[in-house]
Amino acid sequence: MTNNFFLILAFSLFFINGYSQDKWFSTIELDFVVPSKIEYNYSFNNAGTEINLASKTSFALYYALNYQLFNKFSLGLLTGVQQQSGAKFFMYKFGSNIKYYFVDSDNVYTYLQYAHNFTVDKDKFNFGDNVRIGIGFPVMKRDAFNLNLNIFYDINGFDLSGSKPLVFGNETPESIYFRSFGISLGAKF
Repeated sequence: MTNNFFLILAFSLFFINGYSQDKWFSTIELDFVVPSKIEYNYSFNNAGTEINLASKTSFALYYALNYQLFNKFSLGLLTGVQQQSGAKFFMYKFGSNIKYYFVDSDNVYTYLQYAHNFTVDKDKFNFGDNVRIGIGFPVMKRDAFNLNLNIFYDINGFDLSGSKPLVFGNETPESIYFRSFGISLGAKF
């Protein structure tokens, strides 16, 4: 279902591209994410439990292709990579975002982002999802690009079924959730 949604969204956005070139723009962002809470769920001797892990800064890099739907709304497809330092996860991301601009597309905006996390190292995790809500401020405006600063709240959840234990070595991992705050510096061009 999710894959079909992204396929339809991608096809629709690229089809619209031929209809209206001036409404397309790109963004690239470098994120610094600090988890406020890391919940590790596991079972030991058939009893489920949860512990909180120490937080460590995480880094991400995103690219998004956006389409200005209306004067104050844009919709975009995004891709990126993230290093989640606390659990030593490296993941690829693919998702979408929607932005609401308070004045116009060159000024302050709020956004909602969803991304699916996937990895080639199944010993770490099977898959995961990321949801983010944030606000962005242009800190420098030029004719060719804007430099933006974003502040956001982020939840990264991972399915750990079948992966290696993270803490004790003999537990059965189930899931882990990173609840985080972060800032990012990005360019819109």
